[in-house]
Formats: sequence, structure tokens, C-alpha cells
Amino acid sequence: MQDFKLKPMKCELNYLSKSDGSAILSQGDTVVLASVNGPMDIKTVNQSIEKATLEVLFCSKEGKPSVADRYKENIIRHTCETAILGCLYPRTGITLTIQELENYGGLLTCAVNCACLALINSGVGMRHAVAALSCCVDGAGELVLEPTHAQATAARARLHFVFDSREKSLVTGFTEGTFSEGTYEEALARCRAASDLVFAFYRDIVSNYCHVI
Repeated sequence: MQDFKLKPMKCELNYLSKSDGSAILSQGDTVVLASVNGPMDIKTVNQSIEKATLEVLFCSKEGKPSVADRYKENIIRHTCETAILGCLYPRTGITLTIQELENYGGLLTCAVNCACLALINSGVGMRHAVAALSCCVDGAGELVLEPTHAQATAARARLHFVFDSREKSLVTGFTEGTFSEGTYEEALARCRAASDLVFAFYRDIVSNYCHVI
């Protein structure tokens, strides 16, 4: 088994007192805060008779919403919708709010992981947890797992993957830049194997929280 080294991760659950679930997560120097409210009543026009309606709000440090923020919201919403058992909460709404606190690379993967921890903390029914990881292809064509901000900025390609905790199946994948099919497959395999470390971190955090309550 390969020896993977990820950025140091730290997390605190129940960070906000007025939400149904919350988490603050740091991966390296990147820090994200996520909160969950719901399931709750919403306007009839927004209701789904089959499942809960998930709304994701991403707030950047700059404060002004941008196209990049809407892209992040879309990725996080589709990812979390695969994990949430929305059929248990028809005609209701769940709001997931994510606040960027510090961005030193890996912001979107940190946001996905923080969102998952906040959902777990909220007690919303879930099919599985999700873990996001990233790789980049440097100037020499080598793969770098969980690159720093400088490495990601200088990379010729960046690849991001999200896996579920049950089968390690690919839930979401998004890429930037140019790379070969072989590079993609290698990055996918490396990130899938490293997702075990993220899921182990989740278990430790939830276990510690359970001991507190």
C-alpha cells in the first residue's frame, strides 16, 4: 500500500449554536465553515413531493457573489444530493451555507469535506459520507496529491474527485487543464486510495464528539 500524506486536517463540530449542524474544517492553511439548517418548511413553489430541496450558499471572503462561487455551489449541491436521503423529508428544504475563511489552495475539496461533516453533525439521514481529494500534474508531468497553492497554480492540470464511503465509487469528478488518459486513471486511483485517510478522520471526529455528549 502506498504511503499517502495529506495536508493536516483539524475540525470542530457544533461550531455554531443556532444551526442544526455545523463544522469548521482546516486542511493545511485553508479553512472553511459550514452550517446546515433543516429539514424545514419552505414555500410550496419550491417544494418537491419526492424529496427534500437542497439549497447551497457559498460565501467567499470577498463577499460579492461571482460566477466561480455559483460553480462551487453547483458542485457541492450535486455532490451532497447523492449523499442525503432526501426521500425521508419530502416537501421540506435543507439549507447548506459554506463560508470561506482562508484560502491557501484546495478550497473546493475542503468545502465539500466540511459540508459532509456539517451534514453528519446535523443528523440528516445519509446514504453515505463523501470525501473530496485533488491531484495536480506539475511541469515535469508528475502527479502531486493534495498540492499546495503554489503547486496548483503552476500546474498544467488539476483533477478533483469525490468518493462515497461505502464502495469508494466516484461521486463527482471535475478537471482543469490537459492530461493523458493514463494520467487521469492514475490520479483517480491515487485519490481513491487516499480517501481512506479522510474517512478515518471523519470517524475519529464523530467518535470524539459522541464521547463529549
